[in-house]
Amino acid sequence: MTDIFQLALSKTYGIGSAIAQEIIKNIGSARALFEMNEADLRFIFKNREKTIQDILSRRMFNDCEKELEFMQKYNIRSYFFTDEDYPSRLKNIPDKPVCLFVQGNGSLEYPRIVAVVGSRKCSDYGLQITQRITEELQKLGAIVISGLAYGIDSAAHRNCLNRNIPTFAVMGTGLDRIYPKEHFSLSQAMLTNGGLVTEYFTGTKPNPYNFPARNRIIAGLSDAVIVVEASKTGGALLTARLANDYNREVFAVPGRIDDKNSEGCNFLIESHRANILSDMTIIEKVMSWNQHATTQSVFKQEEDKGTALIGLEKKIYYKLKEKGELDIDTLLVEMNVSANDLSSALLNMELSDVVISKPGKVYKAL
Repeated sequence: MTDIFQLALSKTYGIGSAIAQEIIKNIGSARALFEMNEADLRFIFKNREKTIQDILSRRMFNDCEKELEFMQKYNIRSYFFTDEDYPSRLKNIPDKPVCLFVQGNGSLEYPRIVAVVGSRKCSDYGLQITQRITEELQKLGAIVISGLAYGIDSAAHRNCLNRNIPTFAVMGTGLDRIYPKEHFSLSQAMLTNGGLVTEYFTGTKPNPYNFPARNRIIAGLSDAVIVVEASKTGGALLTARLANDYNREVFAVPGRIDDKNSEGCNFLIESHRANILSDMTIIEKVMSWNQHATTQSVFKQEEDKGTALIGLEKKIYYKLKEKGELDIDTLLVEMNVSANDLSSALLNMELSDVVISKPGKVYKAL
């Protein structure tokens, strides 16, 4: 769980991913930055007056406190980019989010993750192909990530839910504002096995410039990106370009030369920016994935160390699985046991590599 200084760093004027990485590299922590005096800040930031005043005034701390309360209330996990459990695929992209918020029971460390994206105004053919793609990905043991938008994105999410495939939506808003609002029920259904992902604080509206930024998260979290239908100027093409930049595989479904929805896909194929997805088996061949690892068997790698536990340790394990992570005081209340019994059980579980302890006596199930 991120602390208030890390959240504040992500809210400071003029500090994006690149500068935040430099700050942590040279200063060591977000807290150290907010404890600096004005002279030291001016040495670092020169004449960037608004950034300096933001840090000195700590004007964003009130919002950060509210964010921490929101996360606690709705069981939202948060990751700072230096955290050990920050999603591993995102760690490798240069413009990684400073903080990432995740709601839901799914894991972003599944062995195989594929983004399925495309036009908001898709055709019936696009919907049919999306269904076939999700069926193929299930055979390959891959989960699906997309953007919760109208058209191909929401079709991919729904097809996954129909087939019990975990699916994640990366949002261009805070977790308190589902956009489009018509997809609220869809988003809530995804929480059971997948979830919702954003870098934006609560209260963030669906501003148009948020969505190109969120596309880098879709590309960064994925092993491959599949573009089903897209115009030459759509967001799906930006996701494909970012995937190329991050050395992810890109696939595009070819279409008619006079079809606006196929212009983007055909362009990706013609310019050698994407593999042509003319046959579903191409995914398996290009990714070197075999179909012997079904969705169920791949997901078992994420299970379920709790089956070997008994008694209090078993109860603790599944409570942590349900909540994501909890501090020891909350665990005491949830478990209704003595502090000695709880501490002894947690120590045994750490030694058995079924939980890890984090700063602040916070525990997380493995």
